[in-house]
Amino acid sequence: MSKEKYETKEILDTLNSTASKSEKFLQKYAKPIGIFFGVLILAILGYVIYDNYVVVPKNVEAADLMVNAENLYDEGKTKEALGGGSSGILGFSDIAEDFSNTKSGKLANLYAGSIEFKKGNYQQALDLFLKFDSQDKDLKAVKYGAIADSYVELKNKDDAIKFMEKAANESSTPATAYHFGKKAGLLAMSLNQNEKALGFFQSIHDKYPDVDQSGEIEAYIERLKYATGKQ
Repeated sequence: MSKEKYETKEILDTLNSTASKSEKFLQKYAKPIGIFFGVLILAILGYVIYDNYVVVPKNVEAADLMVNAENLYDEGKTKEALGGGSSGILGFSDIAEDFSNTKSGKLANLYAGSIEFKKGNYQQALDLFLKFDSQDKDLKAVKYGAIADSYVELKNKDDAIKFMEKAANESSTPATAYHFGKKAGLLAMSLNQNEKALGFFQSIHDKYPDVDQSGEIEAYIERLKYATGKQ
């Protein structure tokens, strides 16, 4: 027998042996395996049904309601846009509560928070901003900036600085990163945290030299270098 034929026979014998063992295994554990795959199939079907008949329709409904609320918001009808009253109009607060697991429901918290902030209800605004969640970096930056502004109004500038810094770091666009970095620096200055303020201003000056054409940041840097003895 040639070496090639011998190797072929050896491979076939191995496959036959493996197949035989697999057959015996399936015969022995047919019932539990059947139950396992039955449960797995039911779980998959359950997910598909839930996703297609619950999640998707809810997302569509929430998105439609958001369009109406956003139109009211753009028209300056913030009371109606916020909703939550007896007018029968479903506004941001209703969407946030009733569709909390949808993207529109989460975004509604941001809108509702901005309305409460403008009304001077800073704690309510903060609570709503904290509920908002998104994977979009710029939306997260807006969230952190809004939280920081709420903390400022609530006389908690230390936490405000932390969130303003997070907003600057999270932003993916130079203009918004510069904006939040500058606000963080000004907050630090208001607390006489001059070294921290210098760090914020120096960072945005180095990273975004083309954003500030007025020379304002350079002026802050020189002033703070003098104040901290680093000139």
